[in-house]
Amino acid sequence: MFKNIPASASLQDDSDFRSIFKFHPSPMWVYEPDTLRFLAVNRAALQLYGYPADSYPSMTVLDLRPESERQRMREAVRRRDDIERAEKWTHRKADGSLFEVLTYGREIRFGGQNAILAIVQDQSELQSARQTASDTRALYDAIVDHLPIGIFVRDMHYDGRFAVFNAACGDHFGVDASQALANKGEQMLGWLGTDASLSTEKAALQAGSAVTLEERICGSDETVRFIRTTRQTLPVSEDEHGRYVLGLSQDISSERAAAERLSHIALHDGLTGLPNRANFTEVLDRRLRHATPSAGLGLIYIDVDNFKMINDTWGHSAGDAVLLEVAARLRRQCSRGELPVRLGGDEFAVVFSAPAEAQAESLCGEILKTLEKPFCFENRLIPVTCSLGAAMVFGTDGGAEALLRNADFALYAAKGSGRNCFRLFKPEMRMKAEERAVLLSEMTHALAHDPAQFEVFFQPVFDVFEGSLSGYEALARWNHPDRGMIPPLQFIPIAEESGLIVQLGELILDKSCTAAAEWPSELTVAVNVSARQFDGCGLVASVVSALDRSGLAGPRLEIEITESMFIRDTVNFIPTLRSLKALGVRIAIDDFGTGYSSLSYLRSFEFDKIKLDRSFLAGIESNAPNLSIIRAVIGIGRGFGAAVLAEGVETSDQLDLVTKEGFSHVQGYLFGKPARHPARPAFPIPARRVAG
Repeated sequence: MFKNIPASASLQDDSDFRSIFKFHPSPMWVYEPDTLRFLAVNRAALQLYGYPADSYPSMTVLDLRPESERQRMREAVRRRDDIERAEKWTHRKADGSLFEVLTYGREIRFGGQNAILAIVQDQSELQSARQTASDTRALYDAIVDHLPIGIFVRDMHYDGRFAVFNAACGDHFGVDASQALANKGEQMLGWLGTDASLSTEKAALQAGSAVTLEERICGSDETVRFIRTTRQTLPVSEDEHGRYVLGLSQDISSERAAAERLSHIALHDGLTGLPNRANFTEVLDRRLRHATPSAGLGLIYIDVDNFKMINDTWGHSAGDAVLLEVAARLRRQCSRGELPVRLGGDEFAVVFSAPAEAQAESLCGEILKTLEKPFCFENRLIPVTCSLGAAMVFGTDGGAEALLRNADFALYAAKGSGRNCFRLFKPEMRMKAEERAVLLSEMTHALAHDPAQFEVFFQPVFDVFEGSLSGYEALARWNHPDRGMIPPLQFIPIAEESGLIVQLGELILDKSCTAAAEWPSELTVAVNVSARQFDGCGLVASVVSALDRSGLAGPRLEIEITESMFIRDTVNFIPTLRSLKALGVRIAIDDFGTGYSSLSYLRSFEFDKIKLDRSFLAGIESNAPNLSIIRAVIGIGRGFGAAVLAEGVETSDQLDLVTKEGFSHVQGYLFGKPARHPARPAFPIPARRVAG
């Protein structure tokens, strides 16, 4: 195997090298970097790879690698990528089997020429190789000092002196290897970390098994590193059992930093950087364990009002900007130990400690005031408000479940109070929630098994110009067998929240069309629909089905949507509305004037009717601003060629005023309340024909 090595080969002393090379348990070979031919192969390599010794002179190092690794090997040799450091490779044995190895390369002079010494470590045997390292000093001079893993051996019979201390170990602990070998172990202990190092060595001696310690090392240059060191007694002989302690150290700073980054990602919101829901749950559980009757734990739920409308109107980048600004304001506000959290979407929370609900109320007021300030996006002010719901627990009463549930009840109450406000949990909120749950259950059962409970009442609509009845608006009513008539304001919101509004809406639409088909052909029926009915093509299919079953002509059906619904999802609504128009169905916009956007959306679709919200007629006789709005709406209707209807007309004076101003249609208690069987009331004043 060495017949081609001349006497002038050098790596320290040639004879020493031959001895170390030949008998060392790690597979090694020497090869020529230009031709990649083997110059020498040791016994361990012959045994590991299984190729005959006489085959190596005709082989190159590429023959020990699969085809996929060969080009990489050529590049590595050319660039010397695997010199003085570990490199992971896939090697192939004589029987064709592949296995993973680590190789360490070192440039040497061999036989009077430049060569590369390759040292191989079979990954499957790496741990065993570390633990059975030879105490031969010459061996470590040639091999160990060039390993990237820190290795040290302490001789406990000689004051803990270092018998081995390689360069990598010196790099890890910021100590010169020669200085470590020249000092006693106790003198070096401070350089190796903390007093825990000595305790770990004692534990290793006592246990006779590996003991691992991770330490934070601050170097002389103030650089902080995290070093993981495994210590174990080194069994040299039975007589000297426990004499040597072998240490293997690794710099895990990058690993620790990566773990911390992953932990941060797992526990923090990607957009705002606030703690996320998982973090929130951990913090809540931890703080609840320390809550006492005199130091309660509080929770505030925060929702951005009409957030979907912000995204739809100004774009998702504006929505993200709003969320970032909300997070920034919460951080600034929560400076006394409160923890702001983003739960997801437009939902935030604040966890805090306080001795009484008075402090909770004060904190809610401060947060609401902070969030009320205008939001600016691309030099435009975005109107943003938030709703807050807060709850507190004292001691362990109720725990996390009660706190979460009660805060949710309070938030629901804040939204039900008109939004842009906060509410503290009160027991009656739970009662109302339980009532809603009962109603939801009964509504679900009624829709599935007794849909006749849901009736349609009709309220007349008059044409002012003709002075005659033009049709009716269909209004849903729930005639509960035990409770009697349940007000729409009580069950419609529950249907909206639960999604039952789709099923209920189809039922009301079908009943309305069936009833209208029996009326005179000049009368129309107006049916309100929910935003949820616009999902997919469901609404168009429902209208087609209702018209087909009833035989009602499309132009006699009027679909009413609210202004806020249309603004919230204009892009998705328009195709559905156009499909309905293609059926001849008329489209009206309801509750006009209560939206949150400019009137530019009216240009995106030709509405047939605009219904002014009833709130503008209240006190109209003495309310000049409302009168101005009424005149503006009439002008808008004329400009877009749409009929304009005044809702909530209850007095003759109001009727006289709206007819003089030019409304084309009116509706209200003056003409009749909603009834099961629509009457045909007379118009209370003569027709008003308006030119133009």
